[in-house]
Amino acid sequence: RIEPYMGTYFYRTNTTIDALKDKRVRKALAFAINRKQVVERVSKCGQQPAYSFTPPGSDGYFPETSIPFDPDLAKTLLSEAGYPSGKGFPKLEILFNTQEGHRKIALAIQQMWQENLGIEVELVNQDWKVYLSRERVGDFQISRAGWIGDYPDPKTFLDMMVTGRGNNQTGWSNQEYDSLLKKAANATNQTERFNYFNEAEKILMDEKPIIPIYTYTRMYMLHPDVKGWKSNLLDTRPYQNIELIRD
Repeated sequence: RIEPYMGTYFYRTNTTIDALKDKRVRKALAFAINRKQVVERVSKCGQQPAYSFTPPGSDGYFPETSIPFDPDLAKTLLSEAGYPSGKGFPKLEILFNTQEGHRKIALAIQQMWQENLGIEVELVNQDWKVYLSRERVGDFQISRAGWIGDYPDPKTFLDMMVTGRGNNQTGWSNQEYDSLLKKAANATNQTERFNYFNEAEKILMDEKPIIPIYTYTRMYMLHPDVKGWKSNLLDTRPYQNIELIRD
């Protein structure tokens, strides 16, 4: 079985670095990634391309955002930021922790950025502790990341990017975004909450302090004797409802 899972694989950008302060550069990086190719040829476990930070369908929430694969637009944005055909753009590092899947995705994105933007990209592989330490102190340019929802609601994703949050780690801050999250917290009904979340998501996807790559899935095998097994976005199982019955 391959089922949806409430998690997003994404790249953090360090917005405090000169080359990445300009959102046009960050958008160029995002638009130069062919997500469909990543999930079909690299990860190959039924993942879905991500065009928002929050996975679609979280408690009935569907983000109204998109991230096109558009190399021409990406080149134009990079040129407008002062780097025509990638000229003068400093070498960009992708930091990732030791795992073959992360390496393969980084290799694919390295190739896309080099071919579509004309920039030099270096892959930096670190063990888990060093990787976390470097992210924590901001010693990175681009770093791979993943986030799994703690509960089935967009707040568990969007709240992470509020100014000063410990898991933000991008240096990004936007007062309007922060205000929308506060308004969502004080909303009196779900429709109002989701409207605020959607507006916040649009700001996040316009500013691109993070670059979503794909939405996670769970892949597993289930024996036909297992009864009462139900899938859910958080991959939590009430085992008291599960039985083994041989047909």
